[in-house]
Amino acid sequence: MPPVIEFTAPPLPHYILSGTCHMSRGGKHTNRKNIGVFDLLVAVYGCLYVGEGDREYEIKEGHALILRPDNHHYGVTGCTEDTLHHWLHFQILGDWNVMEEEIYQQRQWSCLESQAPGGVSLPAFSTTPYTVQLPQFTKLAQPQKMIDTISELTEMNQHIHLASVRFKQQALFQDVIMLLSASLGAEGPSPQSACAEQAAAYLREHYREPFSAKKLGESTNFHPVYIARCMQKVFGCSPSAYLIRLRIEHAKELLLQTDLPIERIAEEVGFNHAAYFTACFTRIEGLSPRKFRQWFSWNRG
Repeated sequence: MPPVIEFTAPPLPHYILSGTCHMSRGGKHTNRKNIGVFDLLVAVYGCLYVGEGDREYEIKEGHALILRPDNHHYGVTGCTEDTLHHWLHFQILGDWNVMEEEIYQQRQWSCLESQAPGGVSLPAFSTTPYTVQLPQFTKLAQPQKMIDTISELTEMNQHIHLASVRFKQQALFQDVIMLLSASLGAEGPSPQSACAEQAAAYLREHYREPFSAKKLGESTNFHPVYIARCMQKVFGCSPSAYLIRLRIEHAKELLLQTDLPIERIAEEVGFNHAAYFTACFTRIEGLSPRKFRQWFSWNRG
């Protein structure tokens, strides 16, 4: 069984950088040794074949692997299909260690058996360290939420020169840690998570189409009210709000990578009215689509 990475906090793990990597058939993971940072790999689709030390892993869709900073990792074999994965480098600034999952399970049972009936009291005026456990290799309990979170972190790298953005990245990165920790020992996603993930996948595929709660319900075999409740719990927003966020993310790519006029971009990502697109974009990003494009054009020039 895969090992468990345990660390003591504070301090909390520190986000460094993230990105996306597409591999065609035959592509292999880089051969590296002692890179000095943790490397999180999350597969979006396809399968990545990676080894670390004497262990080999198949990182399939919805799975995640943490490569250690003090070990040798390498591509076991080439991809057999087109594969897309996110990578994220982070560092644990405090103490950390690796234990086999069997030892982790034994420790969990020991803690439960020795837990005091009245709970534990903590000192009122001092910092109390605690431990966090992360699965080194796991099937994520909420894969789409993990993908969305890392995508948002990567998108924020364009503003990384701003101290406020780096601060927001560190706060958002803790969501990645919590999603990993929540996947440890989970037999599978909860019914609410499964519903939200399925609905999110449908919206990502059909983001250009007009939103229809009825179609969403029919495609997932869940009642629209239940879908809305599940997405609010998992993603913190309604299906329609999630769809708008998707459209804005695609619009940002078109603004930076093409010379299409604003009206055409609005149409391309599913907005019927350019004015509504501009209003949504400004509310979410803090500046208009036109200023967003100009700002990055100036900074790249």
